[in-house]
Amino acid sequence: MPFGLYLHFPFCNIDCSYCDFYKEHYECGLEENFYKALTIETELTAAQYAPYDREITSIYVGGGTPSITNLNHFSRWFYHLKRHFHITDGIEFSIECNPESITLESLIIFKELGVNRPVFGIQSFDSRLLKILNRKHHPHHSHRAIYWANALGYKNFGADFIFGLPEQTSRMLSADLDQLIDLAPTHISFYQLTVEAGTELAANISAGFLKMPDPELAIAMYRGGCQRMMEAGYGRYEVSSFARKGYECKHNLGYWEGNDYLGLGPSAHSFMNGKHFANVSNLQTYITETRAGRLPRIIDKSGVEQRMSEAIILGLRTSRGISRSQFSERFGAPIETRLNREHYRLLVESGHLVPDRKNLRLSEEGIYIVDEITRRLID
Repeated sequence: MPFGLYLHFPFCNIDCSYCDFYKEHYECGLEENFYKALTIETELTAAQYAPYDREITSIYVGGGTPSITNLNHFSRWFYHLKRHFHITDGIEFSIECNPESITLESLIIFKELGVNRPVFGIQSFDSRLLKILNRKHHPHHSHRAIYWANALGYKNFGADFIFGLPEQTSRMLSADLDQLIDLAPTHISFYQLTVEAGTELAANISAGFLKMPDPELAIAMYRGGCQRMMEAGYGRYEVSSFARKGYECKHNLGYWEGNDYLGLGPSAHSFMNGKHFANVSNLQTYITETRAGRLPRIIDKSGVEQRMSEAIILGLRTSRGISRSQFSERFGAPIETRLNREHYRLLVESGHLVPDRKNLRLSEEGIYIVDEITRRLID
């Protein structure tokens, strides 16, 4: 069975006000120790899975801010990875890049290593909104990054965008989308801002310094954004994901469709051979454990019912929906055994849920309230 590989690069130069991902402030010496530990983890993991001749079919480097990495350290680790794992030629190889920290040199070296899908964290072209998010790039950094990607011949690159920001209006979002579509990325991730507990943004909202948009306005922004992107030739293949035909993110599709994936680095999650596990979300512990020859994992002991719920939640986010045959093969039972039958019947009658012979999927109207629908179905 092939699998996707995810690397969590745990360093940032700044703290975005909305981000609750695990990260550490960048230090050269600490980064060097991280890569030494990552090299050991790569070897230990290869010893566990290499006997089964399992090949990597996609790579995604996230974080953190991977675009600030020391290129020599990154290159050495990648060549080490290739010595220990079977990596298919021409696989989708993505790396997240902040517009202000990516350089022409970095993009050149990444391309030489096989990266063929840089993903630029643009989020917005409005300087006022970027300041609220505590993003340190200026709109011209985003234009420059995409210019470089085009100049270097990257045929596939993505852009991350956020809507539903404090003080954002529909007109501001429309102006943002006009600029984004004009730059013509092959893939757009269009996320609604989520206020996570413990973040600077949550504190500012709680203190009354910022106010989130009305929920009805947020829905209108999403509807309008979807329409604008589809008119521009982007297909929505997942609730927050839009792509030119043939440029859907293969790595992320693997997550949504229940395929195996292996995570390396602190806080990275994995699903291999039917088992979920995660690395510790602490860099020092990660380094200590790997130096001692131990994989720094926390095993997820939740049962099959939780796995079924996850498959439903993720599958309904995609335009295809949940494959009935794949679900039955994976869990030994049809989808309906994990659904609230009364809510299932009501959602089918209302037209929000489409139960065709091969797949269970949401209708166009259902997509707009996917979280509410999945909550009811697996209640």
